[in-house]
Amino acid sequence: MLILYSCRQTLLWGLLALAGINCPAALAVDSAELANPGFDQPAQNGLPPGWALDAAVTSKGRVQLLDKQPGASGQVMVLQPNGRNTGDKLLGVGQLLNATRWRGRTVSIQVRLGASDSGTAVVGVHALGKGGDLGNVQLTQTDSGGELRNQNHVLAVPANADILIVYAIATGQSGQAFFDSVNIGSEQLAARTESAPPVPQTSTAAEGRVNITVNAHQVVRVIPSTLYGTNVEWIFDGQGLWSSKKNALDTEGLRLSKEIGPTVIRFPGGVFSDTYHWRDGIGPQDKRPTTLHHPGGPKSRHVLGSQEIAEVARFVGAELMFTVNAGTGTPQEAADWVNYAKKEIQPKVRWWEIGNELYMKGDLSGAEMSASKYTQKFMDFAKAMRAADPDIRIGAIGGLNYGNYRFIADDRWTETLLKQAAPQVDFLAIHNAYAPVVIGVKETADARAVYQAMLAAPQQIETNLKDVSALLAKYENPARPISLAITEWGPFFHVLPASPWVDHVKTMGSALFVASTLNTFLRAPRVEMANFFKLTDSAFMGWVGRRQGGWASTAPGMAFSMYRHHLGKNLVQTEVSSPTFSTSGLGVVSATSKVPLVDAVATLDNGTLAMMLVNKSDTQVMDGDITLYGVSSFTKVSTQTLSASALDAHTGTELPQIPGLKWAKQVELSRFNRGAPGEIRLQEGSLTAKSKAGKGAVRLSYKLPPLSITAMILDRVVLDKSTR
Repeated sequence: MLILYSCRQTLLWGLLALAGINCPAALAVDSAELANPGFDQPAQNGLPPGWALDAAVTSKGRVQLLDKQPGASGQVMVLQPNGRNTGDKLLGVGQLLNATRWRGRTVSIQVRLGASDSGTAVVGVHALGKGGDLGNVQLTQTDSGGELRNQNHVLAVPANADILIVYAIATGQSGQAFFDSVNIGSEQLAARTESAPPVPQTSTAAEGRVNITVNAHQVVRVIPSTLYGTNVEWIFDGQGLWSSKKNALDTEGLRLSKEIGPTVIRFPGGVFSDTYHWRDGIGPQDKRPTTLHHPGGPKSRHVLGSQEIAEVARFVGAELMFTVNAGTGTPQEAADWVNYAKKEIQPKVRWWEIGNELYMKGDLSGAEMSASKYTQKFMDFAKAMRAADPDIRIGAIGGLNYGNYRFIADDRWTETLLKQAAPQVDFLAIHNAYAPVVIGVKETADARAVYQAMLAAPQQIETNLKDVSALLAKYENPARPISLAITEWGPFFHVLPASPWVDHVKTMGSALFVASTLNTFLRAPRVEMANFFKLTDSAFMGWVGRRQGGWASTAPGMAFSMYRHHLGKNLVQTEVSSPTFSTSGLGVVSATSKVPLVDAVATLDNGTLAMMLVNKSDTQVMDGDITLYGVSSFTKVSTQTLSASALDAHTGTELPQIPGLKWAKQVELSRFNRGAPGEIRLQEGSLTAKSKAGKGAVRLSYKLPPLSITAMILDRVVLDKSTR
């Protein structure tokens, strides 16, 4: 079929420009297949045949075809942008496809991308019709050291789509972007749309056997105590930690907070940090002001300030991290807070973060800014704060976008920061570990698919941590390495009361995400701190929530507590061979394949070997063989298992009933509407079966229940010195 399409539509023209395609009076598109998807055909005039280059971008960089590139399947297209690569048209090539064949079907986009020297490679696919842009996806690869990486995504093509625009571009003004292949085809379930995604594919029950090996002699790293942090906000009586009736801290909230066991408390935000003026939260309670949370938002009185959060920290046994107001505050105000804390607060406030998410477009504080402006602010703030206390550790905000996880408006934010300010940065504060974030996903999306996407996210988080670490290594002084602090992270579905997903943060599925993400942080050598979001909340985000007028722990809080209280300090090498699952991705989670259903970490300290075992399957009992290398003997094995019968089971915490506020009916997979304390089971057990697995090795066999997190503790472990 021949499609004639007017280019007078502004949106179409912009997308064509992005694709690097000149716009004639009308477009004739007759092919539904990409030409030369692997860039393997011999160059014509220096360009890959089948791909168009807009004459307007020829001055913005260089296009090359290389025969040899590590890891490439064949010829590779390389884009090298220069300082002119700005504006709406970027260096790149594109094609137009007839969308008729794909109407009402889900298109699978599979690419191999790489980047080096701070380059960024982007492949985008847009579906267009007479109504304009009907849907699109982008796959992005930031600096990978030149390594080519597989990425995949899906696009549900609407029934009224006429054209698919496919483009491969390089963003930024330096570096190299590599493209090994761009393939578009129909999913196996071709009629699937976002409103009815498939049940993700998992291994069969017959394949449900797991092999875990632990090398007791190989210490991977010493786990920082600060890895088990949390967030407390100043608003709404410190999200309930302050009792207005008693004019004192809430004793039950404190007790449950201590049971969870955070080792660091970040205050006073997230987002509220960049409108917070610390002097509002000191002095006599009856003299403290009531202020806006953010511009145009609600108000709270500052009953939970510096001294009150210090009292919370002392009670639960945690350190403090303060986030200074870099949005509407000044360097002097921040330095004055540092000086006040040095003289007036115990425990000592070692950790200071400059700003929250000022890199985000439309940040709620109203103080979003460019990378260059933040860089200058950071240096000004850091100088003033260190003058007040040279012993503090100061963090800058940043990170790298990846896949669908794109919260930083400027892809070059962190590199801009590090080029100038790396010597002043002690740690980089990143927020790369929220999932699944289904904002924009249709309400009818399959619930199990949403949960499976969330459970696949830790694998993507782990890759992103490696990429951020590589960028830090490029700019830091090796004698003074920059650590990573994930100052906010956690399960997060939606933020609006009208969403049927907003209250799913508290479920067993979310607890499995918590456990697997903690495993990811534990294994990442640069991660020095992680602060889950958030400790208490009368609404939906607290890992301690409200139930029948009191406080109650949620499944994520219970999972966190198991890690906090069972694992030791010395992380030892652990490898897992497990059945896997794949997901097409939803929300901020990109399509992912070969995600292990079972994840594990282990520590060994003073004769106690502790393992955390996570089974993400909601149907399979996993038969596990655990081989302990370097272990001669031990006395007993005790277990503690957190489990539930469904992904959406929870302890029955409730949303607040506020006049004029209506919460949407929440999605139910099978148990959500039956929330109660007994829905989440925490069971103690023991294990005696063991066998020799060769010289210096012992083997255990154990069954991991579906949807479970198991702590396995071996006492009086004796190491085999001959296997060192």
